[in-house]
Amino acid sequence: MNGNTITVVGNLTKDPILKYLPTGKAVINFTVACNHRWRDQETQAWVDGEAAFFKIECWEMLAENISESLRKGDPVIVVGRMICRTYEQEGKTRESWELKAETVGPDLRRRAASLRRVLRTSQSSEPLSSGLASAAEDEDRDIEDIEPLTVAPGLAVAS
Repeated sequence: MNGNTITVVGNLTKDPILKYLPTGKAVINFTVACNHRWRDQETQAWVDGEAAFFKIECWEMLAENISESLRKGDPVIVVGRMICRTYEQEGKTRESWELKAETVGPDLRRRAASLRRVLRTSQSSEPLSSGLASAAEDEDRDIEDIEPLTVAPGLAVAS
């Protein structure tokens, strides 16, 4: 990814809603709220800074995986490119800054998540660890004995 890459860490303000264009492409838009928190040295109380809201746009498989995985309030990390859209409203030209996401994931500092394969052709899923030994069995095996994972059409994150 080249250019104006930005990383946003925050929480989803609403449940993301998946939409399909007439061409069949999936798109999802959502907003991430971010605010800086710090501990006041004098009072030892937590202080919330001013919130910033970022509009996020995701396409195709990323959009579909987000729809299946994330809900309002979930802590996320979004990496993408900032773009500026101009539009007319009440006779005035306005700007809207949005983040076109390249990748989105849960913020694992604040939430645990588990992965599962998404098989888009059959609309079913299987656990990511299928075909691999359990952790206890792994201790007795050499790294060469572990079968490599096969590439799935996409991954989704469930929290």
